Amino acid sequence: MARRSTLRTYQAAARVWLTLAFASLLLPSDVRLGVWLPLHLALAGAVSVAISGAMQNFALTLSAAPDARPRIVWTQFVGANLGPALIALGYPLEVGWLVAFGGTVFVGAVVLLGWLVARARRVGLNRRHVLPFAMYGAAIVAAVIGGILGAVVGSRAVGDAETWLQLRRAHFTLNVLGWVSLTIAGTLVTFLPTVLRIRMPAWRGAASGALLAVGAGAMALGLGLDVPAVAVGGSVAYAAGALGVGWMAVKAFRMPRTWPVPVAAKHVVCALAWFLVGALLLPWVVADEVVGLREVFLAIFVGGWAVQTLLGAWQYLLPMARPGHPDERRRWLAAIEAGATLQVVGLNAGVALVALAGADVVPPAVGWVGAGLALAGGLAALAKAWAFPTLGTVPALVRGRAATWGA
Repeated sequence: MARRSTLRTYQAAARVWLTLAFASLLLPSDVRLGVWLPLHLALAGAVSVAISGAMQNFALTLSAAPDARPRIVWTQFVGANLGPALIALGYPLEVGWLVAFGGTVFVGAVVLLGWLVARARRVGLNRRHVLPFAMYGAAIVAAVIGGILGAVVGSRAVGDAETWLQLRRAHFTLNVLGWVSLTIAGTLVTFLPTVLRIRMPAWRGAASGALLAVGAGAMALGLGLDVPAVAVGGSVAYAAGALGVGWMAVKAFRMPRTWPVPVAAKHVVCALAWFLVGALLLPWVVADEVVGLREVFLAIFVGGWAVQTLLGAWQYLLPMARPGHPDERRRWLAAIEAGATLQVVGLNAGVALVALAGADVVPPAVGWVGAGLALAGGLAALAKAWAFPTLGTVPALVRGRAATWGA
């Protein structure tokens, strides 16, 4: 399967998952198990499937490797989608074996993804870009361990309530701070300069990548074994690594730039800002055993960081991956810029209000207003991700946007 076709196929499936995640919010709370179903559909479904496709694409591009055999790619695609689907069905129905089987399928898909990335590195002509590949490897290890823990937790194979809670914390840490965050951070090294249309800034990020990987592992270990000192130490290391990634973004924005900052970069930079805020708060969150500040953690790392990065990336990746004339791509990109400021401000203001409400800084009613704003901004970005080919044919959305960078 050609890499552009692979990217389009995976991202189409990921958009379906995220659409289902938003739609699941309309279900009664007892049916969706509070926020469990929306979170699962968004993270295990949309974000993980998007990562599976994008990681393959970036690995092939960075290493100048030939495309993998279609049979292997399709096998990975089916596993990446089937595993979360089985879990989404089995967990609410309390069918433990179905959850365990779904977790096993997901882990198998991640292992196959690791093989595809390693293959690209092994047979590729380009030996540079060591850091993204190292972070991809660490992310895959985190996903495998986190997936195994998730299968154990979700199948209710652990009878002791305290042990079950500790393993769930470790599972969530490895999935969000390991699998998702390490992948995004490793990709931003090359993706952010690409979106900004600038030269890649000089950045020695090996120490930052190592701190993020070691920090995520230490946090998961400390939370899983109930050793607070290890968890807090890991959170401090993780925060230091996040600051290094933030410095990379600062250097990128200092580079000479010809084109205005597109909405994709605005979303990504705002997401990175949330990542930094969340990472700096992690020592307090971990010390509180991720209970008192759980809502803050979810708002920042899921809404502000993971989902916003995905939505922002789609504003660039999807038009660029779709076959068409460069003039068509320019119109698509221009149409996506319509209402960009309201979209970005609404999503991020909403996340801020939800986080403040979770920390009891503002009344719960303000948090509900924030949730509405965040949903409105997210839905606007998702709608553009689906409808950009049609939007690009509307003259009113394209006219007067000659400053949009070309494709």
